[in-house]
Amino acid sequence: MKTSNPLRQMLAVALLAAAALATFAVAAEDTSASSTALRIGSGPDGKLYQLLVRDMQTVCGNDVPIVNVPSVGGIPNLMGLSASQLDLGLVQLDTLQEIGRDGDENIQTLQAVMPLHTNLLHVLSLRDGFKQGDESKFKLPWGGDEREVKVVRKFSDLQGLKVAAVGSTVLLGQRLSDQSNLNINLRKAETDDEAIKWLHENKVQAIFTDGGWPLPSIARLKGDSGLQLVEFNLTPKSPFMVVKRNYQNLDAFNMRFLGSPNLLVTRPFKPNGEMGKRVAALQSCLLKHMDELQEGRFQAAWKEIKAPTDTLGVPRFGKSKL
Repeated sequence: MKTSNPLRQMLAVALLAAAALATFAVAAEDTSASSTALRIGSGPDGKLYQLLVRDMQTVCGNDVPIVNVPSVGGIPNLMGLSASQLDLGLVQLDTLQEIGRDGDENIQTLQAVMPLHTNLLHVLSLRDGFKQGDESKFKLPWGGDEREVKVVRKFSDLQGLKVAAVGSTVLLGQRLSDQSNLNINLRKAETDDEAIKWLHENKVQAIFTDGGWPLPSIARLKGDSGLQLVEFNLTPKSPFMVVKRNYQNLDAFNMRFLGSPNLLVTRPFKPNGEMGKRVAALQSCLLKHMDELQEGRFQAAWKEIKAPTDTLGVPRFGKSKL
């Protein structure tokens, strides 16, 4: 019997929550060095969430101690905030809205420190396509087979296919599949490398992975990798948008991606309490150094922040004092 859409989403969240709690338990050793440091849930090693937190440490570390707590993405960061294992976290707006809706009140009461860049859903497929059907039924006596080759070039081509979803894209992938009636068969992958391995082994026909542009795991792919980016050709629903970006290494120019805004969020600390003062100090420092972050040798994603005090409808933490 087919599982209902809300239940499938809850199961996906539950799996990521279990992984999050295990991750933060291990990362707790890193935070023990300073009981006064702000613990910020970031993302996988080398991905933009983690790189942005490192930029925060570089620019504001003298104002307020910061500990970078790695995770697999936005959902585990929300779970860590709910369980008081994090003080702040980087999350996608759509994920915050989806999980907070009629759900965990600890997530519903989170506040935004500031808006961040736009996360892009990167979809990868094999450039030469894959063979459909059971090989044993199409195998020729003299070798080879007559199976049809299908190439996935646009998002709507994913109808009924198996897709490896890395990290928090499990929930996003399920949501997009349900909204578009694509019946995508999602399989959770822990890393981009694992998902690419499955793609080459024909265990899946595409990959979902997300992050800010340029995504390091995509930018490092070589032209002879046999992989290509898949264009998003559907009409997005709020808070999603279409963003055009380039990846010269994959011959992808003006490629359409599904984008979702990011936020730096925090637990609702008392403004005059010790934790509230530390969060306010970080918020003030980031605003004061925004020009430096956008024009200096930091991640390009900082340049996407046009209105640092606009928290996209999420209640804003405190009031900065510049």
